[in-house]
Amino acid sequence: MGKLYGNGKNDWSHWGIPVHAEDGGFIPRLKDIELRVTSYTKAIILNSPNNPSGAHYPPEVIAEIVNFCEKKGIYLIMDDIYHRLLFDGKKPYSVYDFVKKHDNNSKIIIINGVSKLYAMTGLRIGWAVANQKIIEVMVNIQAHTNSAPSPILQAAAACALNGIQSSVESLRQTLENNRNVMYARLKAFEGIHVTKPDGTFYMFADFSSYEKNSIKLANFILEKVRVTVVPGVEFGREGFLRLSFNTTIKDITQGIERIKWALDPNSPNELYIGERKLVRD
Repeated sequence: MGKLYGNGKNDWSHWGIPVHAEDGGFIPRLKDIELRVTSYTKAIILNSPNNPSGAHYPPEVIAEIVNFCEKKGIYLIMDDIYHRLLFDGKKPYSVYDFVKKHDNNSKIIIINGVSKLYAMTGLRIGWAVANQKIIEVMVNIQAHTNSAPSPILQAAAACALNGIQSSVESLRQTLENNRNVMYARLKAFEGIHVTKPDGTFYMFADFSSYEKNSIKLANFILEKVRVTVVPGVEFGREGFLRLSFNTTIKDITQGIERIKWALDPNSPNELYIGERKLVRD
């Protein structure tokens, strides 16, 4: 799932246009993007591996999009926040591996931070990699929109980046195992359609056979069995729910069990949440 940004006369152009793959999957083809690019398009944003789907865009797809953006003079913003949280032997790459114009007119930008790989969400430390002219403009704007992060937080982020990286690999392995558990549980859930994520710590599952209104469904699950999910409509996919497996195996299995009990009429009549006993209506 990609996103286009423009500055045309219509209100929607200021918010961006989600690009969905024609085949219903989570990896748009260049053709899908080309169909939505107009003279107002200023930038394309890609997030790989992707939130919410966990899809990892193959290098050949990125190479095509980089080539397209360079020819059209469109900014390409690559969100690499999950780039090392990959599974099944997949390896991270840099968008700059496919860039042909390495100069101060390049419109390729990488953004990243320490919130995901190093679990330093509260620090709000991130960075951008781009040509010098773009970075200078970004600094000018940023300096007048929010105050600078404290020296202590910057030092903590620098230590994480320059220190021993075994914690990142440990996290990646844990998440891959968690993914496998959640995927197996959802695949055994009748009526649910799910694609195995390549990375991140999210799973984006199609629950539309139970309820097509994802906000209504998410609220129902929260109120009924105290499980939090994110409605798919927030990501442009109605009927889907985003589930996180960045937790314990126990929480994953109990969470799926509760959701199944709430939705599947063939589930047992009773469910215990701690000492609280729920009986099907």
